[in-house]
Amino acid sequence: METGLLKREVRRAARGDRDAAASLFDHYHPRLYRYALAKLGRPADAEDVAAETFARVLRDLDRFRWKGAGFEAWLFRIASNLVVDLVRHENREGADEVTEEMEAVGPTPEQLAIYREIGRELDALLETLPPDQREVLLLRFAAGLDTEDTGRVMDRRANAIRQLQFRALQNLRARIEPQVEAS
Repeated sequence: METGLLKREVRRAARGDRDAAASLFDHYHPRLYRYALAKLGRPADAEDVAAETFARVLRDLDRFRWKGAGFEAWLFRIASNLVVDLVRHENREGADEVTEEMEAVGPTPEQLAIYREIGRELDALLETLPPDQREVLLLRFAAGLDTEDTGRVMDRRANAIRQLQFRALQNLRARIEPQVEAS
């Protein structure tokens, strides 16, 4: 969403305009969901995080200021904090089992099996990365944030984000190449 339009929609939503709030929701909800799903691996939890993020954003929108981090950074920081809270709560409850669900309608059972296997392999590869490298890849590719907004979420400069992303992709490539050569 273009910056001028985003600012107008945020101001309108802060004044209680339901259409503006719906526009923000429609634009950001899919990205928030993908980000949370990539972090948590469970569609129901990802949906809960995306919905709760918007509930908090709409509740606190009148207090949001355009100083410092932008709207996207604020939005994804809230989502990131909710993911951390959920994981901490699960760990306290002893529920560290991850269930895999696909809520897609249409793919064949064979395609679903392939998607699940690829997802498991990708998750396993991402888990081998240091947490900051994993986070930068999720924010950049699952959430679709640019380097500036990713930097705001992670409290780093855009150049540091680009370097971190480069190292993360190098690490993934180094882990994948031996597997490809072996097959």
